[in-house]
Amino acid sequence: MFNFMNSRIDEFIEERKDIKLILDESSLLQDLLMPQQQYKLLNYVKDHPEHLETLIEYITEVGDETNCQRVLYKYPFLASEILSKENDFFQDFLFEEQNLHFLNRLFSLLNEDILNITQAGYFSKVILTLLRKKHFKVLQYLSDKDISNLLKHIDIPHIAEILEKVIIPDPNDENQLLEKQKSILQRVMKISLHRYYETEVFDNCLLIINNLIKSQINPDQEELIKILLNPYYFLTICYQSQRTAAYELVSNLLQYINNSGKTDYFLYFMNVAKHLPNAFTTSNLYAIPHQTSYGQIITPLSSNKLTLLQIFYLLLLSEKEELLSELINNQSFEVVTNVILTHEFNNQALIWFDKIVIFIFQKLPQMHKSISEFLASIIIQYNRNEKKQVGCLQNTIKPGYQGILTKISNLLVENHFTSEVWDQYVNDTLSKINSVEKRLLCGVDPKPRQMPYCIQESVTIEQPIENDDKEEDEEVEEEDIPEDDNNKENENDDYEKEQDQEQEQQQGQEQEQEEKFYDCNEEGRLQQLQELQQIQQEESIVASKHKSSSEEQELIDEQIEEMISDPQTKPEQVAQIIQNEEVLIDDIGPLELENKLDHQVNEYYKKHDDPKNEE
Repeated sequence: MFNFMNSRIDEFIEERKDIKLILDESSLLQDLLMPQQQYKLLNYVKDHPEHLETLIEYITEVGDETNCQRVLYKYPFLASEILSKENDFFQDFLFEEQNLHFLNRLFSLLNEDILNITQAGYFSKVILTLLRKKHFKVLQYLSDKDISNLLKHIDIPHIAEILEKVIIPDPNDENQLLEKQKSILQRVMKISLHRYYETEVFDNCLLIINNLIKSQINPDQEELIKILLNPYYFLTICYQSQRTAAYELVSNLLQYINNSGKTDYFLYFMNVAKHLPNAFTTSNLYAIPHQTSYGQIITPLSSNKLTLLQIFYLLLLSEKEELLSELINNQSFEVVTNVILTHEFNNQALIWFDKIVIFIFQKLPQMHKSISEFLASIIIQYNRNEKKQVGCLQNTIKPGYQGILTKISNLLVENHFTSEVWDQYVNDTLSKINSVEKRLLCGVDPKPRQMPYCIQESVTIEQPIENDDKEEDEEVEEEDIPEDDNNKENENDDYEKEQDQEQEQQQGQEQEQEEKFYDCNEEGRLQQLQELQQIQQEESIVASKHKSSSEEQELIDEQIEEMISDPQTKPEQVAQIIQNEEVLIDDIGPLELENKLDHQVNEYYKKHDDPKNEE
């Protein structure tokens, strides 16, 4: 129908040309995108084993630098593109017993002590395609020697990805080879423990384990996950390596258990809960003290400690009595609080601490009772509404933890915690802090749990009108308003009176706010009030000028209307009036001025029917 030209590959296949001529064809990659051409080429390679041997040789053997660029770069790339096509008949051909020597030749690449990373990429491209379509057959084919060779080169990401796909079971596979997968996983865990000092090896091992945890596994295949349920084993790796990925692995295990609903697995983390305070106090080798921009030398909290805060929170989510008792006995919460106070300006740490405290207050009454007195003593000691000098900053600032401690203070008050010292603190200090902070927030919670009402379209908050004003408005609406000019003038007078009343109310409110802000004794507040008063004075002057000028203009317009309506007025006089009013273009705009002049001319035509006056 469309009369396409035949591909050059068809000609080469019909003439049984050498595979190198096909690789040199410029349209080869484009032809491989077409299923029909792809099938023809793979069938041709299958029927001519010498060509398949040549393609595998380009992938497994590294050419000398004396070879041409095509042998070094082009041919290996194109060979991997051909052999990595997902074609069932070709892949089944490779796994036939009489053809396994092709796979043996391909896996012989791993016998080398050191692999070229580009060459490993071409190899993994072919093997990963086989794993996607023939996972069980690949796992069945792999010998102990092949697995050992793969583990030997686990430092290369391409080889680590092959190991990951081998370990993660296919949902369609039977569990006949699950033991082989478990043994490979155990060897990966041992490598991560004993070769933690090798960055590439350690990172690839943990990446394999993390991806296994995140993968979708059938219930029959969860024995692989049970191998990983040795959190203290990974915590030991955390101590040795001081790498964030190790801490994240423990966190991912907790999240997996929490999401799967198998809460009994939380008991595997008893040793983690036992050693958690020690983990928080252990110094991180990678957290090097440095000087901040404001001249203070600090030791960063590090991502490891942030992940530990997440682990502590996930342990609380389990709500297991055994874990909670251990955390209470070893005073983990007290250690966490000291970490937060030390790193007061770390926002992420403060957010995690906020989540931890709120969950304890809402869901863990036993732990809430055990930490209430400690929290009260910490708040009384640190949250004194006092500013302090930080580094070389000229002005003193509030501590970074004041906001979270104030929030916890109010939580304690809401939960009716009481003691003699605490009640005195609430009356003397907390009340002052709340009065200042609520005033600065306009008395509105910036993050309310429930929105009391929806604000529609309007972005300004109008002040409520007094009841007397509302009653007057209702009376005005009920009256019948006649359509004569006198009533309109009365309405304008009433409107001006209402505006004057509103201005007086606003001035009274501003005076009250001035007195309140003065009492707060906040820095710069007096200067802000002076600037605000100056701006308001300027606005009132401009408004009065505008009001007086508008009244004068109305009188002028009335006089002009009378002149135009007068039969004795001549066209030359109207032209002079129009010329004089062009000065108003800056005040009312060109469009409004044009409409006004047109109206005046039309009125003049109505009063003077003489066609001579049209010019």
